[in-house]
Amino acid sequence: MQNFSFYLPVKIKFGIGLWERIPEESYALGAKKILLVTGRKHLKITGILDKLLHLFNNYQVEVTIFDDVPPEPPYYVVDNGAEIAKLKEVDLIVGIGGGSVLDVAKAIALKINLPGSIWDYIGEKSEKIFTQSIPCILAPTTAGTASEVTKVSVLINPDTKEKLSIRHDSLYGKIAIVDPLLTLSMPRENTIYSGLDAFIHSLESFLSLNSNILTDPISINSLKIVYKYLPRVIENLERIDLREKLLYASTISGVAFSQTGLGGIHALAHPIGVYANIPHGLACALITIPMLEYNLDILPREKISILGKAVGVYSLRSAKEKILKKIEEFLKTLDIKLGLRNYGISKEQLSTIAKEAPKTGSYKTNPRALNYEVILEILKKAW
Repeated sequence: MQNFSFYLPVKIKFGIGLWERIPEESYALGAKKILLVTGRKHLKITGILDKLLHLFNNYQVEVTIFDDVPPEPPYYVVDNGAEIAKLKEVDLIVGIGGGSVLDVAKAIALKINLPGSIWDYIGEKSEKIFTQSIPCILAPTTAGTASEVTKVSVLINPDTKEKLSIRHDSLYGKIAIVDPLLTLSMPRENTIYSGLDAFIHSLESFLSLNSNILTDPISINSLKIVYKYLPRVIENLERIDLREKLLYASTISGVAFSQTGLGGIHALAHPIGVYANIPHGLACALITIPMLEYNLDILPREKISILGKAVGVYSLRSAKEKILKKIEEFLKTLDIKLGLRNYGISKEQLSTIAKEAPKTGSYKTNPRALNYEVILEILKKAW
């Protein structure tokens, strides 16, 4: 039997209406002073922020709001949030929002006890982290990133145009409150891009060099759910039962890839997202077909069979071509227009993007070895 290790210290609480218990869970952890990390608009527009603050009034806690988190957050947002948290002597971080918000919340919880800037610990420099985070409660409002259950925080350096991640066990939250109600107000486009992120998390976790007999069933189950239900969700945005399935799939994909890592799609999606200024899920989708085509050539027959069945391919005859066609059709049903050229990426930029890919941790866990020439050829196919 294959050897493996598995570590997930996050308590996951999944269910409709559970977000209202965030104050209760915070108090149960002994919190006295809380930094509530969120985005600039969503919680205010939906009324969730006002209701949450009202619920916090039932407990003897002091809540400071930090709502300066944009999509694709620059690293200095974390530095700023950590300074506020230290000034307020915060003992708990509550992050409620999309993946960017949760990434920032986790990084603030870690940065409080670290000197310098959070960018000093990015990428391979994560090995320099020597301290634990303060406790963190995380509640996603999107179904895609699974940041609520991972040890990853993705940040951008606007000066160098780098999008890299911190990876460390200290980034795991204490509790994940996973409530489908929080995703109901997510617009169609955001739902698509978030769902694509979950789909590709599942795909790359299943293909990863570090995939194992425990993570494979989780990854493939998540992939099947997203493949089946994402097209239905975007046609029925108000259906909480469908939203629930998508959010569940997103969370378990995070359980899997937090153990296995990802692959070449994510390694390229990060720089593509920065240079094209497009959502992460879309950046992933644009590179999926040529990268998957490259990886499928070395995939064992058993994995080809399992992946094929997950997308409706039941014969091994021409299975690789059929799998690629099925996934391409899936992207078309989601109104994804392929071609990097359609998003402002020039041919001249492909070489720069190819050079950025090895900086990401995902590059190392791709199932088939990557190098500059291979990456550049894949980008040309995606262009």
